[in-house]
Parts: sequence; structure tokens; C-alpha cells
Amino acid sequence: MGWRKILEAEHRLMLEVADAAETECAHIEATGTARTDLVDDILGFFRYFCDGLHDPKEDGLLFARCHRRGMTNEDEPLEQMIDEHEWCAGQLDRLQAAARSMQPDDRDAALALATDLREYVDVVRCHIEVEESVFFDTAQHYLTLRDRQELTEEFEAVHYDEVEEGVQAYWEELAHRLAAAERQP
Repeated sequence: MGWRKILEAEHRLMLEVADAAETECAHIEATGTARTDLVDDILGFFRYFCDGLHDPKEDGLLFARCHRRGMTNEDEPLEQMIDEHEWCAGQLDRLQAAARSMQPDDRDAALALATDLREYVDVVRCHIEVEESVFFDTAQHYLTLRDRQELTEEFEAVHYDEVEEGVQAYWEELAHRLAAAERQP
């Protein structure tokens, strides 16, 4: 499947949940209330899929390989990619804390949550766009043919394990369920 195609397929799931998050933000803004189960699932997806499965592949495999070939953390767009991974993890901490402490009738807290969630989604969308349109191509210039082949083998091994263990199917089903739930009136 290739390292790039694996990451791009994961990005499609992330964007599907980003769409669901934006729909939930619109619901919160219209009603002043959050559907806490949906918000928890959305934040859980971003925490465990993005932070737990997707970003470690990028950080531990792709970015590490780019470092070995001379790309530094200060090189753009790698610096942006790393900074956004860190910002997103911190923002998820704040969002999850806000969601846990939010009272059901606290309109101001719900609206603040929607604002912060929209900001998170905006960064995720920008991150994916820059990664797919700039960073992946930049990485290709740093990586040797052997690097690209080894990366593909490493990514495919991890992906195979995720498929075999049912992890991939779980996250795909959750992403599709969140998107479907947000389409319901």
C-alpha cells in the first residue's frame, strides 16, 4: 500500500470526524447545548486514533527517517508538522477537561467548547493539507529509494497488525458512525 497511501487513508478518516465535529459545533452554537456522548466519541477518536495510532507513525517512522537524512526540526514544513502535533495533543487535553467538567445547562461552557473544537479542527485540516501538498513531497527529496522502500515495509507491517487486530476496523466504524450520527436531525 505504501507509507504515503496509508497516511492519506488515515487522513480521510480524520477529515470524516472533523466534518462530524464541525456539525456538532454548529449544533452547539444553535442550541447552546452539547451532545456529550457525541463530543466524547469525537474527542476520543482524535485522542486515540490521531495521537495514539496516526501521529506515532509519522513521528517515529517518517519524521525520524527524514532526520536521519539531514532534515532538522527547524526545517519547514517539518517544524510546522511537529509543532502542530504538540499543539493538537495539548488542545485535546484542554477539550477533554472542558467536556468532562461542563454542566449540561451551561450554555457559555458549551459555546466555549465549540469555539475551541472548531480551532482544533481548523488546525487538523491545515495540517493534513500541508502534509499532503508540501511535506510528503519534501520528504521524498530527502529520502533515498531504499529509505522509501524500508518506510513502506515498516508502515505496511504496522498497518497489517492494526488490520489483523481489528484496530483499523474499530476506528473506521467509529468515524463512519460519528459522521452518520451528525447527519441525523
